[in-house]
Amino acid sequence: MNLEIILVGIVVGIANFASRFGPFYFIQKFQKDSQKRGSLWLKIALGAIGISAISSMLVVATLPPLLETPDKSVAMLAGFIVLAGLYFKFKQIVPATLTAALTYGLVYTYVPFHF
Repeated sequence: MNLEIILVGIVVGIANFASRFGPFYFIQKFQKDSQKRGSLWLKIALGAIGISAISSMLVVATLPPLLETPDKSVAMLAGFIVLAGLYFKFKQIVPATLTAALTYGLVYTYVPFHF
């Protein structure tokens, strides 16, 4: 694996974690009089770590194929738009993911984009 891809994954992970965890950290800091401060802190930290890890893995997994074959970018964009639209409409990730994968496959196979 290329060192640049690993560095991009690390930077994206840190930035994503900071953007999700940072606001909750400062909110928790200003609530010093709360009795449940310790358990709240743990819930916030664990919740932020999961999302940032998934986002980092997504970037690291999609960056090498896009660098090798830029034709996939249109298909990935179509799949992502379908995934986001269906998830936000119906709030169910499994059907949205399967439909997005099908969309990606159809666009990549049948829509001719050559860069």
